[in-house]
Amino acid sequence: MLLLWAAGCTGTAPAATEAPPPPVHAATIQAEKVTPTSVATAEILANRHSNIRSETAGRVVEVLVEAGERVEEGQVLLRLDVGRPASAAQAANAAVEQSEARLTQAARELERTRKLVQTGGLPEQRLDDAKDAVRLASASRDAARAEARLARRGVTDAVVRAPFAGTVVDRMVELGEYLAPGSPMLSLADTSLLKARVLLDPREAIDVTVGSPATISVYARADEVFTGKVVRVGEVIDPRTRRLPVEIELDDHGGRLRPGLVAKFEVVTGEPKLEIRVPLDGVFERFGSQHLYVIEDGIARRRAIELGSVGAGFAQVVRGLEPGETVVIKGVTRVVDGSKVQVVPLDSSSLSSAERAKVP
Repeated sequence: MLLLWAAGCTGTAPAATEAPPPPVHAATIQAEKVTPTSVATAEILANRHSNIRSETAGRVVEVLVEAGERVEEGQVLLRLDVGRPASAAQAANAAVEQSEARLTQAARELERTRKLVQTGGLPEQRLDDAKDAVRLASASRDAARAEARLARRGVTDAVVRAPFAGTVVDRMVELGEYLAPGSPMLSLADTSLLKARVLLDPREAIDVTVGSPATISVYARADEVFTGKVVRVGEVIDPRTRRLPVEIELDDHGGRLRPGLVAKFEVVTGEPKLEIRVPLDGVFERFGSQHLYVIEDGIARRRAIELGSVGAGFAQVVRGLEPGETVVIKGVTRVVDGSKVQVVPLDSSSLSSAERAKVP
């Protein structure tokens, strides 16, 4: 019995099985040509939009357009009662004729007085009085003419015309309604050209220039992409948002867009340049800085990097990585600094090390 127990004690223990390296997905990073852009969201606007208000008082006697109608520049939109303005214009014209008659009379009197003063029939003071009378009559005539122009404008303003070609967005008056000066009447928009005022991040768009192309994605047209170009660049940063304002004109859209739609604008802000970009899945934070794992001879080594722009699932690396190096882009949570890793296809990298060991 003792011999058997001793023999059992002197038996050799089985060797521990070494765990296989964790599977990761890796990629060799190369510098690629990237066009810098800046993205912002903005509302699409009409080329021109005007809220037409009454410039004279009167009653609406004729309405010639409805909301949604297309009108041409100078087309009559509605008319106001011109009875009072017409009477005022007639009275003003009569006042002009009276003032001109007084001026003619004063001029004749001046000429007669001048002759009498020269012959000694009247004192010099009478000549000065005649000259003053002519000046007063001339001023009265000028004032009467100004009043007549204003009165005639009242007649003209009673006929409301389109200031530009466009579409009637809204009509705020009805037939027979009395309008005071300044009353809103119509809203007119020119949609032949659409534009947008876009506020861009100055860190990305400080060098944007007139003529730079833009790609527009409209949420209401999710399957379509539109284009445009920058036509104006603001000289001053917007004080409220601290953003750079730029104006973008949309290219021909075939009537597929409308003012008021919200869209995403991606604006080209510079010339293409070479950049090193890595997937964000391969970047992690340690000790307050960004890191990734670089694979050297099958061993993953943690390296601090400095990132630039970030977008679309990728980050620009401005320091810490060279073209041609291989980095872990998926599975970084399984990696230990200085340990071996097993590079596998992307569809297998999601397996744990124990599951990977079971795969035949």
